[in-house]
Amino acid sequence: MEAPAGEELHREAARAKINLGLKVLRRRPDGYHDLCTIMQSVDLADQLRFFPSEQNRLSCSDPSLSTGPDNLVARAAALFRSRVPTAVPAFHIHLEKHIPVGAGLGGGSADAAAALRGLNHLCGQPLGRGELLDLAGQLGSDIPFLLWGGTALAQGRGEVLTPLEWEGEVYYVLVYPGVAVSTAWAYGQVQPGLTHPSPYLNFITSLSGGRVAGTALFPVIENDFQGLVERANPIVAEVRTHLSLAGAQLCSMSGSGSTVYGIFDDRAVALQAHQALRARGYRSFFCAPA
Repeated sequence: MEAPAGEELHREAARAKINLGLKVLRRRPDGYHDLCTIMQSVDLADQLRFFPSEQNRLSCSDPSLSTGPDNLVARAAALFRSRVPTAVPAFHIHLEKHIPVGAGLGGGSADAAAALRGLNHLCGQPLGRGELLDLAGQLGSDIPFLLWGGTALAQGRGEVLTPLEWEGEVYYVLVYPGVAVSTAWAYGQVQPGLTHPSPYLNFITSLSGGRVAGTALFPVIENDFQGLVERANPIVAEVRTHLSLAGAQLCSMSGSGSTVYGIFDDRAVALQAHQALRARGYRSFFCAPA
C-alpha cells in the first residue's frame, strides 16, 4: 500500500541489528531464555512515516504483513497511548519495509522502537528514556536495544544492556537466503548451556573499559542457532561459503537466522562481495555500523 498523500509530520528510521555472536545460556522460569550477545545496529533500515489522521491507522508497503493490532508497530502505539497521561492525537503511520521479515535482523522490533520514538517526539517528549525502555521491554527482547542502537552487550533476555565502544573500521555484507526462520521454532530446537565454557563467553568476561576490538572479537564469534538452522536450511551454509570465498574475514548468522553476514575491514572488498552475491541472485545488503 502506498503512503497517504497528505503532509508528512515526521519520519523515523528503524535500523536493523546483527548479533556479533549469540549464546543461549538457560531457559528461564518465565519461558524466555537468558542470552549473551553483542548487538550492533546497521544502516539497513525500514522507514516509519507519520501523517495526521482522524483515526489511528497503520499501512505498509509490504502487503504480506498484517497491519492489524497484532503488528508490533500497532502494539507499540497502543502501549504508548496507554502510558501517556494526556490525549495523544491520531496518526496514520505508514511503514516502508526494507529489512527482510523472519531474517534475524530485528525488523519488527526496530519498527516498534521507531514507533515509540516517533510518537514520543510528536507528543513533545512526555516519556523519558527510562519510561521508553520500560515500554520497549514489555513489547520484546530486542526492542530496548533498538530504541537507540549502537553497539551493546545484551544479557538477560536481551533487555540488560551495557553500551560498548567500537574500535576500528568495519563493513558488513548481509545476505538473506530467502528462507524465514521462526524464532519460536529456533528456541524450541536449541539446547542451552551445552557449550560452556566457550571462547566467546571468555571474551565477554574479559571485556574491560567498554571497548571492543574487532580483531579480538571476530575469531571467537559463536551463534548457538547457526548449526541447527543450517541443518534445516542448507542454503544458509551455502551463503556462508560464498561470503567466505568473496573475502570476508568472518561469516556468521544473525540472531536465530536466516541472514548471514560477512565482516570486512576493506570497503572496496565488501562492495565487491555484495555485488558478487547479488549477481548470484541473493538478496544482499552492504552495511555500515549505525
